[in-house]
Amino acid sequence: MQDVGRILREERMARGFEISEVARRTCISLRYLKAMEEGRFNVIPNVFDRGYLKIYAKYLNIDATPLLALLDQKKAGTTAVQMQAL
Repeated sequence: MQDVGRILREERMARGFEISEVARRTCISLRYLKAMEEGRFNVIPNVFDRGYLKIYAKYLNIDATPLLALLDQKKAGTTAVQMQAL
């Protein structure tokens, strides 16, 4: 299974976009874009993570659906690990 962040970064680079350009055009903070590309969605408030991912995918002209599914899987796995720790 490929990582959401890696997919975003590779697609952005393949299109020749600078991350600062993406931040300016999508109005997503550079900090959050970098976090997404690094797979650190925990940095982004839960209320915004799926929306930001959809906006970024749309900007890159890629289908957000499989990326959202991967994100959900990752979140579910993290939650399961946290629950086991309790």
